[in-house]
Amino acid sequence: MKNHRTENSVFPATKRSRKLIFLSILVAGSLLLGKASQALSGDVAGKSGGHGSSHETFRAAVSPVSETTAGTHFGWMVSFAGHDPAQAYTQTAGELMAAVVANELTDRERLQKWICMVEKRAGKQTLTELQVETRDGPLYRLLAIDGAALNPGQQQQDDARIGRLMKDPRPLLKLKQAEDEDERKLQKLMSLMPQAFLYDYDGVEESLLRVKFRPNPGYNPPTYEARVIHSLAGIILIDADHKRLAKVVGQLLNHVDFGYGLLGRIDSGTLELGRVEVGPQEWKTAFINIHFSGRAVLFKTINKDQYERRSDFRAVSSNLSLSDAKDLLDSHTPPRTQIVQSSN
Repeated sequence: MKNHRTENSVFPATKRSRKLIFLSILVAGSLLLGKASQALSGDVAGKSGGHGSSHETFRAAVSPVSETTAGTHFGWMVSFAGHDPAQAYTQTAGELMAAVVANELTDRERLQKWICMVEKRAGKQTLTELQVETRDGPLYRLLAIDGAALNPGQQQQDDARIGRLMKDPRPLLKLKQAEDEDERKLQKLMSLMPQAFLYDYDGVEESLLRVKFRPNPGYNPPTYEARVIHSLAGIILIDADHKRLAKVVGQLLNHVDFGYGLLGRIDSGTLELGRVEVGPQEWKTAFINIHFSGRAVLFKTINKDQYERRSDFRAVSSNLSLSDAKDLLDSHTPPRTQIVQSSN
């Protein structure tokens, strides 16, 4: 994973003072131009959507550092940690997000598969698994429950589960079909992001560019899934060097009805996604934390309450069979005595 630590540039005191004064003048000028633009246009922000108190409450909660209209022609000057503050980042937030989405969609077309460690919540339990992606779907071996290594009986049950899948992979193929359908939906939703939201720069967080997003009042969601996504607002962290999405934190602003509530309803919800660089121009989702309350199910393989962490990504063959995947799991699984010792 890319190291985001940076070093501050050191300037002589006089040069630093001059640059700070220069930047202050630029920022003040940008703010004055922004206010003048709003006055001449009849306070565009006040007419742009009627987000109401929910949006204002959310804006107060996230404590914005800086703000600009996504469609502004001025751009916004953002200084990155470790860079010369005089070097300005002038691309608008909306333009940057379009580039980020294009890169994410290109990455999703790759056929590379991975083996990784997975920690997830299932009911009241926390499960630790070693999972490998195959051409027939994901195969995993259960390693621990609530941080404790499996006892002999649990190990036998897990071995038997994998043995059944080797003989009859239909449950795995069904899961793969559901995942493929969800992936198509996610790709479609991601392609709509530049149009569905308005974006504002919001400073820098741990050398990642921070961008606020909120629903675009002029956008008409074409599907139920898009309606739910369009009702979110929050923060996106972007690796500006690679123009890649590193983190998304969103909150549902309003409840969403389907078929006037007869087909389903989502009353509230939050989501948090984290992405990490696992190879050259390749990123994977390493963290999922989703909580939605309601009666609608949007994705077949994503629960309304889901917590999952993934780590230690290693590339495997893009055409891995189930038999090869089982051998790979066996070779990467620590000896049972070692699992017991590490869990104590």
